[in-house]
Amino acid sequence: MYIKVIGQGPDLVMLHGWSMHSAVWHDMAEVLAENFTLHLVDLPGHGLSDWQENALDLDVLLPHLAVEIPRQAYWLGWSLGGLISIAFTDKFPERVTKLILVAATPCFVKNVDWPYAMEPEIFDTFADSLKDNQAETLQKFLILQARGSTQSRHTIRQLAEKLASEQAPVKAALTAGLHLLVTTDMTRQLAKLTCPVKMILGDCDSLIPATMLMGAKQLQPNLDTSVLTGAGHAPFISQPKQCQQAIESFINEQ
Repeated sequence: MYIKVIGQGPDLVMLHGWSMHSAVWHDMAEVLAENFTLHLVDLPGHGLSDWQENALDLDVLLPHLAVEIPRQAYWLGWSLGGLISIAFTDKFPERVTKLILVAATPCFVKNVDWPYAMEPEIFDTFADSLKDNQAETLQKFLILQARGSTQSRHTIRQLAEKLASEQAPVKAALTAGLHLLVTTDMTRQLAKLTCPVKMILGDCDSLIPATMLMGAKQLQPNLDTSVLTGAGHAPFISQPKQCQQAIESFINEQ
């Protein structure tokens, strides 16, 4: 697994979202690296990480990450990376000092117990589209992530540039990532976490409704939250300064 390490200071592990890779953090990483040692992970089959069958299965991925990253660190996960970060923190609670979830939710698909999510048919459409045209599917997902943001054109352009900066993700990895998003429910695991947890969400996120924070607070009453006005599903690109401030103030809070 490829992990880029930059910066100086306390260790901060950063996991990207579906279809992307660690270069998506570039602008944010440059600023955070002034105060933290960043461990920028390319998930299997994304960016510079090779793909092997079942590499995104949590029972395979989490032990692999545990070997590759520091014994103790702050963790930050965006979207799919946030879901994986919850799972890692649940499995290795002593390894995570504080957990930051950016545009992430413990369950991406709506069900009887978790209404704060998307209809499963949306993910089914992406899965069907991915089989026929990977490039077109990724482009549609870029647009969906930026939809509603006051900086939507800028966000789409930045995401597209970062996506193109490395080789395209392996189709099997994309399929496995979608399967993870559809089938993984981390609500009970989120409720059990003992480390401080922060959620940063855009009020214009088209993938995660702002009401999700209400459900998350029922699971984690001490949850720290920030809602960024005008931000979509990639708030660290559309509102980088506000996102950076929310991250650093949470980490530095005693």
